[in-house]
Amino acid sequence: MTHLVVSFVVYTVIAFLSPQILPGIKVKGIEAAALVALVFGVLNLLIGWILSGALSLLTLPLTCLTLGLFSLVIPTLVNAVLLKITDAFLEPFEIKGCWPALGMGLLFGLGSLLVRALS
Repeated sequence: MTHLVVSFVVYTVIAFLSPQILPGIKVKGIEAAALVALVFGVLNLLIGWILSGALSLLTLPLTCLTLGLFSLVIPTLVNAVLLKITDAFLEPFEIKGCWPALGMGLLFGLGSLLVRALS
């Protein structure tokens, strides 16, 4: 239970601060940031593992060529896709383009590392 609360708080803070860091992202208030964290968490729970597995299989040759280093990119890509899906569901949240989605996906990935370190 504590892990979920810490994840929610960290993702809410990241979603709230992302527009100040990355151009192309709009979040209308802390309530919208909390909704982004909630919808992202549910999507990650429901389809995140499917996306991660499929992307790992599709990029297996590239991962082998880079001696496993490309596997560090996969969580960022999965987070970016989940954030774009979250954008489609929520009116007060907007990501304009792929680069802001990748940047926010990277921030969410770093947030995930922080959550694991705190839990």
